[in-house]
Amino acid sequence: MTDSFLLYPDSSTEGKYSYAFQGDIIKDLNLNILFKTMAKEDWRIAEKVRKIIMIPLAAPEEVHYRHAIIKDFYNIPELSEQLYEHAVRQQQILDQYKEDMEKNRTRTARKSSEMIDTLHFLSQSVERLLAIQAILEEFSQNLMSPGLLSLYERLQKEPLEELAQRIKDLHFYTEGGEVSYHLQFCGGMKIGQAVLRSCVNKKRRKREGKTSHSLQNMYWKYLKKNTIPLDSEALRQDIGLLTDSTIKECLELFSPFLQQTMMFFEHFTEEMAFYMGVLHLMQRMNELSIPLSMPKPATAGSGHTAFTGLYELTMAIYMQNHPVRNDAVFHDTILTVITGANQGGKSTFLRSYGIAQLLMQCGMPVPSAEFSAPLYPQIFTHFTRREDEKLNSGRLQEELGRMSAMIQAAVPNSLFLLNESFASTTEKEGSRIADGIIRAFYEKGITTMMVTHLFEFARSMYQKNLPHTDFLVAERREDGTRTFRMLPGEPHYTSYGTDLFQKLIP
Repeated sequence: MTDSFLLYPDSSTEGKYSYAFQGDIIKDLNLNILFKTMAKEDWRIAEKVRKIIMIPLAAPEEVHYRHAIIKDFYNIPELSEQLYEHAVRQQQILDQYKEDMEKNRTRTARKSSEMIDTLHFLSQSVERLLAIQAILEEFSQNLMSPGLLSLYERLQKEPLEELAQRIKDLHFYTEGGEVSYHLQFCGGMKIGQAVLRSCVNKKRRKREGKTSHSLQNMYWKYLKKNTIPLDSEALRQDIGLLTDSTIKECLELFSPFLQQTMMFFEHFTEEMAFYMGVLHLMQRMNELSIPLSMPKPATAGSGHTAFTGLYELTMAIYMQNHPVRNDAVFHDTILTVITGANQGGKSTFLRSYGIAQLLMQCGMPVPSAEFSAPLYPQIFTHFTRREDEKLNSGRLQEELGRMSAMIQAAVPNSLFLLNESFASTTEKEGSRIADGIIRAFYEKGITTMMVTHLFEFARSMYQKNLPHTDFLVAERREDGTRTFRMLPGEPHYTSYGTDLFQKLIP
């Protein structure tokens, strides 16, 4: 039995590494709003999208592989709906089967119920695979993605109809039918070899209606009887053991298929839940008339990032309108420092970039008109925790502790998004701490984008004129109006007392 392979060309999420600090990423980027929108109150989708979004893809080819499948599902919505419905139904059957098997292991009675449950599960699985194959066949002329076309071709090669009939024949165990054996006797009436020649369920037996009468004829000729009934209770018990052993041996032959089928539906359900979540997001953004686009990923370490019309996705979903958009181009940039007036949109901009990068790395469309960036094996978000009252007495220690843990988990070509880190101490001490950490990141080639109020640190970095360093400033007009757009420029102060004065004293 084949696997589904709808997330990766030749594997599943099993064994794939995820982001090291998922809780921080979800909290700092407000991703629970995204997960809720994608799930549409389907707990299975909520669980799977949360898992898969936290597993970065390693190569642009993997991103394009998912893009193509998303486009097929988007263009043929009934295809994704039907496949997901079959996936969920079979997953429910699979969950019940696992639960029944666990109960059976605690029983000391005969294993008849376990064998019957397995037989029924095999039947349902094959029927479900045939249904999935039929759905893919119905839409095969319109499929463009290698992932769905490959799944259809693999299912075609599987002898599913033959398997279905062989499994139905085993229903003699519960429905009645005919089983024939070939027994070879040795000396002392010992059985030297026993072979199951055939087994046919009752329904098929009636359809075929063919029986060899040679033995009955012999009975009639010599004994004037059609058959010789064997009514011994001991013999009945022995025959019962024989049929139990027979069905057990037969099911063991199906054991590899059983395990592979269980794996198929585990993976297939997870994959379809993810794609249904993506489609829900795309449909919602269409309703709001807010665009998403397919990004252009580059290999890790390429350094070039460019985007137009980038906006903060979770804000757009929450506010139900189009937030301010930003454009930027970074050529081989290692460090980006963002400064400017408070309430100028710096943190929102950082989140908008972080969300877009995260979605690109799991093969999803992103909140921008165009987006191109390298893939990062790890993404870290280090946002200030000012809203947490429990940290008032030791906020700096908490920030340094989190940063230390992230540094230990970092790998080459990682990405750090820092939002007002080390804001809980004086500017002088905060600048000194930031300078040491950022300098180490820079020397190791770790890409960093940081929003900071530490003007002394930002000005010092700007004066050094280091290569591969960019500076953005939150735009503030002369009258104090914030446009929430980030523009290239020399670091600016965070606080403007005259703005507050004008608000208080018109």
